[in-house]
Amino acid sequence: MTVEAGLKDFERRLDALGADLDRWPASAAAEARALMARSPEARAQHDAAARLARLLAAAAQAEAPNGLAFRIVGEVAARRTQRFAWLASPGRLSLAGASLGAAALACGLMLGVVSGANSSQSAFAGGLGFGGPFEVSLATGDL
Repeated sequence: MTVEAGLKDFERRLDALGADLDRWPASAAAEARALMARSPEARAQHDAAARLARLLAAAAQAEAPNGLAFRIVGEVAARRTQRFAWLASPGRLSLAGASLGAAALACGLMLGVVSGANSSQSAFAGGLGFGGPFEVSLATGDL
């Protein structure tokens, strides 16, 4: 195996198994030690992996300040409130209301046109075909 191929395999194993060679399989650890003995690049990779392992171990032991969890939950709640705050702003609410009203009017008109074209024409109901009881009420003035 060439040194370059050995370095790639060594780097892959460092990423997977960590810098502690005692935790590697015995044959892989022996190959790694032999590679580090003849390759300065392998030693540099191992040193970098060992530094990273020490930093991660130190970070895992650090304690969070008091109240950190409450601050995080509060920040999340504040961001959720801000996400929907635009609905309560006067300019946006009136625009949203006008848009909703226009959409409802358009749907109502379309429904009226469609139902008027599919029903019998009526002189009293303006051609919308509301049916007999409504026409009788209009005719007798009992509305």
